[in-house]
Amino acid sequence: MEDERKQGFCFKGHVMSTIRFALLAAVATLTFATATTASAQYPHFSGGFPGYHVDHHDHVIRDSHGHVIRRYHHDVLHRDSHHISPGASALQHGLYHMHNGRYYYTPPSTIGRRVVVSRPAIVTFGGFSHVDDLAARLEDQCNEFLLDLYYNYSHNPGFRETYGEAYQLYEVARYIHAAEHHQDREAMRAKLGGMDALFHHLQDDVRGWSRHHHRQVGALGILSKMELIESTLHHLMNDVGVHATPEIEGELAPVPADLTVAPRRLHCPDNQEPATNLSRFGVSLLAWNNWMT
Repeated sequence: MEDERKQGFCFKGHVMSTIRFALLAAVATLTFATATTASAQYPHFSGGFPGYHVDHHDHVIRDSHGHVIRRYHHDVLHRDSHHISPGASALQHGLYHMHNGRYYYTPPSTIGRRVVVSRPAIVTFGGFSHVDDLAARLEDQCNEFLLDLYYNYSHNPGFRETYGEAYQLYEVARYIHAAEHHQDREAMRAKLGGMDALFHHLQDDVRGWSRHHHRQVGALGILSKMELIESTLHHLMNDVGVHATPEIEGELAPVPADLTVAPRRLHCPDNQEPATNLSRFGVSLLAWNNWMT
């Protein structure tokens, strides 16, 4: 009888341990699901380009997480294309992409109810041929990105500063969308200068952030949103005629004997000195101070 009671206690203890372990596992899973890092949501592909997968058989484009972000009636993309910017609304049908260092635009594959075979056309540097469309896309993408930050990432350290910098990019997109109608090309170039450097700085800021889900904004995760913004921004800069900020990764520092004075500005308009260190990203000191206060 004593042995049976001992066995009973051992069995109950084993059951309770199993239940506790299951509960802990469930809590851990729930915690991980509601507080994931931005990096874990949508991993980047290697090569430094936004990660998209183009299915040339089914004519679909998937983001780096496997979500279908656009369908097409015909195979309109070159193989190994990158920096893809598919239209996301009824007014944004065309497709932008890069291939072998060139920028391309593919018109809509449907006009009304007719299906047409569209072919990619090269977008020339500084041609100002698609500014209105690209600026509108960038404005929409930045707004959705900001809403996602606001609702789901505000608990992260440095959120206020990062949100302020992201809002600067949103304001630039709005400005260019409005300035395009007045054909103020020099003003558009001045505003866009350094915006890619600011954006890559934002990517570094949010890469390790965690997400506390409060509201779903759009269909994609934060890194996928940033991939779309990066692609659209590069196409807009090319169309306006602004070169990307040079990368310094891999550059060797000059030896002291050969030292010369370094450039004082990076993509700043003529006769306009940087007001703060943020001006290297094209950020207005006045706008920054107004937002922070």
